[in-house]
Amino acid sequence: MYFERLEIENYGPLKSLDINFPFSDAEKSKPKPLVIVGKNGSGKSIFLSHLVNTLIEAKAPLYPNTEVQNGRVYKLRSSRYITFDQQYAFMKLHLSNGLKFYEWILSCLKKDFKNSYQYTPARQEWEEIPDEENSVVRNNFPQKYDEIKKLVDSNCNLYFPPNRFEEPGWLNQSNLLSKPEHTDKIRIKDESERNIICHSPLKTNMNWFFDLLLDRELYEKKIDDIPYPIPIQNEKTIEIDSSWKIRTFQGYEGTSDTVYSEVVKLLQVILKDKNVRFGLGTRQSRHISIMRGENVFVPHLFQLSTGETALLNLFLSIIRDFDISDGDLASLKSITGIVIVDEIDAHLHTELQYEILPELISLFPKVQFIITTHSPVFLLGLEKKFGQEGFEIRELPGADVISTERFSEFENAYWAFVETERFQSNVKDEILNSQKPIIFVEGEYDMRYIKKAAEFLNKGNLLSQIEIRPAGGFGTLDNIWKCSKWSDPRLEGKKIMLLYDCDTDKTNTDQNNFFKRIIPKNDSNPISEGIENLFPETTIDKVEHHNSAFIDIKPGGQGREGGEEITIQRRKSINKDRKGNMCNWLCENGDKDDFSNFITIYELIERLLSLSADN
Repeated sequence: MYFERLEIENYGPLKSLDINFPFSDAEKSKPKPLVIVGKNGSGKSIFLSHLVNTLIEAKAPLYPNTEVQNGRVYKLRSSRYITFDQQYAFMKLHLSNGLKFYEWILSCLKKDFKNSYQYTPARQEWEEIPDEENSVVRNNFPQKYDEIKKLVDSNCNLYFPPNRFEEPGWLNQSNLLSKPEHTDKIRIKDESERNIICHSPLKTNMNWFFDLLLDRELYEKKIDDIPYPIPIQNEKTIEIDSSWKIRTFQGYEGTSDTVYSEVVKLLQVILKDKNVRFGLGTRQSRHISIMRGENVFVPHLFQLSTGETALLNLFLSIIRDFDISDGDLASLKSITGIVIVDEIDAHLHTELQYEILPELISLFPKVQFIITTHSPVFLLGLEKKFGQEGFEIRELPGADVISTERFSEFENAYWAFVETERFQSNVKDEILNSQKPIIFVEGEYDMRYIKKAAEFLNKGNLLSQIEIRPAGGFGTLDNIWKCSKWSDPRLEGKKIMLLYDCDTDKTNTDQNNFFKRIIPKNDSNPISEGIENLFPETTIDKVEHHNSAFIDIKPGGQGREGGEEITIQRRKSINKDRKGNMCNWLCENGDKDDFSNFITIYELIERLLSLSADN
């Protein structure tokens, strides 16, 4: 049972939002990870608060004395959350099997609202607000008791807030001395030992895991008596006594062993070691350790790094919660539920974000992960593991679906990287190791188009005399240009061209062995930006006819600028998320006419090669 659709109006920065949660199948049984990004103040916490509050409200009818005091609320409803210059806020969340939850907040009592404003929100739920109230919460949970019970009792529903924290061993020495304890099972009506909100669950997880290990050892150890015939010699003969047996250990078998094996998978992924497992200390020093073979590898779980502990704790909580639910834990793939993680990249090194975290998420294909992050590294790791279509990124406050490359913080982080000395050193090494002149272009698609044009323009021989390298944007070209100030005798005789697209505000410039050149603009092309400006209008029409999604269109019309009426021209541009697909199609289906204008690039290259070494 999962979230399916969320509607929000006028909640802080979330002025108008209507999203369908992503699934990879029509039956909506395989949810895709949903990643929420955006700058601070864009509404990420408000977005998650509605999801978490709905889970808690769903749990309340079954367990009114758990987590939130009976009759109280988890999320405050206040008119201060209404978007500035608006008079109401509305939220509606749709879940599987027709479950619905919604709430209203008005800037005044409903009766005053109707008298003061000349409109009524166009929603049927408006009639549910009493005239003497300025807020209301409604749901159909009581009418769908069986579905709610399944959602709460047979699924894993967890929220990890940004202030979750586990103390490292060095901060509190008693942690290293603490031992796991048996879990006290709650057997009181209307109370549950399963909490949705997870602040610091490591101790709870350790106690549960301790019980699991003991159950496995006490009840699931397989011991077998194997016959061991003993020869007995009499006066004349030797007889075989078959009553002798040897007791042997045959491994483990049972539900606890199944769960244990799945937990070990987490550990092996986190530590990138297939040979590690858990161990249980002696009676004198009872604690859970990590073993490699028969040797102690990590004496105590608290001695893992902060990032490793955070990951183990998060995913161990998922297994623990589902294990003590009414669900059937046959494997990690059988775990169902909703897991909400705010700032999932907190405390994690880049390797853990890029490689380990996406791998761990992939182990739970039936869990609906809703995640916020500021980390472009984590998004790149998700794309590597799941592919572009295997997860979804939405950028608040507009909730637009974006690609990894369009994540604004990815660009900011990349520029920060290219400013480093390491980047400068890598560029120098690349130039020194090249035996040919290097042409740095803005991106990979530029390089592919230029190489493809060589086939139609008979420039194969010229292409063989140079090396074309994609830089990753005009900003990176700017940073490469800074290298033109080097004073290094090893660079003598080298030629380096930086080839900018026509829409960049640059001028042709020479400095030492570096040559900055701008691709001439094709004014007849409706595409005014990027290397795609070189294609004639007939090519753009052909591309658009093949797949209209390749080309975005902004209609023209009348506008105002500086108090004066202006005419805005109709404008076409290449869809940012489909540049690669368009490049693939043109390189496979394009002809000489399509690439004819690329001759201007080869003319620039020919002039570069004709320059003497002194120039």
